[in-house]
Amino acid sequence: MDPSHIHAYANFTCELRIIQARNVEFIKSTKNLFARLYVPTGNNKRIQLNTKNVWDKSFNLDCSCPQEFLENLNEQSLVLELRQRKMWGSQLIGKGEIPWKVILESQNMQLKKWLKMDLMSGSDCKEVMLTTPELEVEIKVKVSSVAEIEKQNKKRFNNWNECGCKNGHDHNAWCNIAEDCDIFALGAALEAF
Repeated sequence: MDPSHIHAYANFTCELRIIQARNVEFIKSTKNLFARLYVPTGNNKRIQLNTKNVWDKSFNLDCSCPQEFLENLNEQSLVLELRQRKMWGSQLIGKGEIPWKVILESQNMQLKKWLKMDLMSGSDCKEVMLTTPELEVEIKVKVSSVAEIEKQNKKRFNNWNECGCKNGHDHNAWCNIAEDCDIFALGAALEAF
């Protein structure tokens, strides 16, 4: 196989947590508020994630992706919408964006900030809102190469042949230490009940 056709893959983990909201008291029925997050996937496509409500909620995304995706991510933005559930569907109240470049270049790829939500025309709230709604968000991103993950897994699973006793020798589950065998017998007896 031609090595030029092999794509380098990375593990991409993103956690976005909505800590709190402010300036939402003018929105009718704040219990119907929720957040929608859009994450770009390339080729003008994106993933849409919704919360049940807007209060102290998290989005977690963990995936493998080609290196080109991460390179293109710097040119994209993370989009977060504040929405209100209606009888049939939902209504967009406000929308905020954070450039991925800002997130990826932040210290330890972690960012905590107040995100102003630009009010959308046509929302019921635009006429009565005196201040712009804001969401306090915390974003943590971790990127690992597939080789790093395989190395960590190999370390973790390498010890399966050890017996597990305090001496850590390789006896394939046969213990010659009285304490270890007593604990094993106690565990087996409890499992019988």
